[in-house]
Amino acid sequence: MTHALRAVATGGVVLAALVGCSSAGQEPSEQKALFEPCTGVTAEALQQAGVDPATKIAAGFAAAGWQTCEWTGATAYLRVFSTSRTIEEFEKESGTSAFTDYTVAGRTGRRLAAAAAPTACDVLFSAEQGVIRMVVVNNPVHQATDPCATLHHMGESIVPTFPA
Repeated sequence: MTHALRAVATGGVVLAALVGCSSAGQEPSEQKALFEPCTGVTAEALQQAGVDPATKIAAGFAAAGWQTCEWTGATAYLRVFSTSRTIEEFEKESGTSAFTDYTVAGRTGRRLAAAAAPTACDVLFSAEQGVIRMVVVNNPVHQATDPCATLHHMGESIVPTFPA
């Protein structure tokens, strides 16, 4: 019996040691908490962007790898997504040529080519947790407006609320 307890205790120590290690001598990576757009983007920033904070629609679940929030404005809909995925993963799916650098409020992101959705503008910003994705979709009544110009205008107040 003593021998069996000693083996279990030793096995537990080995297991505890293995849990704290990763391959190739690297530290285990901790999953960062996802930015919650519905609470992280302030009402003041939303109002400055021209969207109504009261129109908030929350979607996505951290367990599924996404946090999402959407708001409605007079000329466009604003969606902010938060994920642990990286820009490189998005580029791998769509091809790096589908993206171009795009700067909003002093922060450079990667804009998906306009041909992908001519009534929408989609920009990914790197964050410590992964990516914050900002999408503006024109209200059908205002299709003449360039959606990326609208995103740029909205982003001047929204992007500074995103984590680094």
